[in-house]
Amino acid sequence: MRTYLDCIPCFIRQSLEASRMVTSDESKHEIVLKKVMRYLQVSSFNNPPPELSKEVHAIVRNMLNCKDPYKEVKKKSNEMAKELYSRLEQIVEEAKNPLLMATKLAIIGNVIDFGAMNRFDVNDMINKAITENIDGNAYSRFRESIEKAQTILYLADNAGEIFFDKLLIKKFAEMGKKIVYAVKNNPIINDATIEDAKFAGIDKFAEVLSADEGQDKSAPGILLNYASSKFLNYFRNADVVIAKGQGNYESLSNSGREIFFLLVVKCPLVARDIRADVGKLILKVIG
Repeated sequence: MRTYLDCIPCFIRQSLEASRMVTSDESKHEIVLKKVMRYLQVSSFNNPPPELSKEVHAIVRNMLNCKDPYKEVKKKSNEMAKELYSRLEQIVEEAKNPLLMATKLAIIGNVIDFGAMNRFDVNDMINKAITENIDGNAYSRFRESIEKAQTILYLADNAGEIFFDKLLIKKFAEMGKKIVYAVKNNPIINDATIEDAKFAGIDKFAEVLSADEGQDKSAPGILLNYASSKFLNYFRNADVVIAKGQGNYESLSNSGREIFFLLVVKCPLVARDIRADVGKLILKVIG
């Protein structure tokens, strides 16, 4: 997905939000925003939004000398999701179709996103998972692909959300699948890193790796031209690729390989591209 003009105010909003997490000094906020706007003036909008976001957030971190502006936000998201986990497990186990419910709850977890303009109440969305249907044809194809697969590559999105992913990954493990869980190498917004994945216990069920290992800046979506050779090998050869969140949709929807995208639509531009309403639970296969 290309970058649209309407993405630009969102980049500026994110950079101001991140700056405010680091300092209350408005003069520093102003310096950061002016630097971000100068970068955006010379950027190509033919690139996907995560490519520009990678540089925007690097500017924030460098200008404010802060490695991880969202560190406390991620910690709180992980703790909140950890407290919810036993309830979520119970919902899955009591469901008529546990795999379907785990899939819907994994999608619901995508509401924990501080990069998005629209934010939702997690408990309201959990109730929505119980009652709302997802695309039946897409789910049938998803289930059949999972049943046939030996290796599943699962692209993570956000901290906190990873506990919702764990529900689905645990189901895959019970089915005897090899699972590779790909996270970011560096802090970027509230995206999950290896530290977050291990905190959630994902490593008990899956091989956890940094998709962009070796890079000193990460993007809020997997950029294949910055990915490690190990990740690219899995990306090309895994039987099933699952990508969580809007960032991965923005960066990989034109990748050319079959990918199952799991997300909640939070952005009008993504809504237009994916042809769904904001707030909709999405399971979409492309490729």
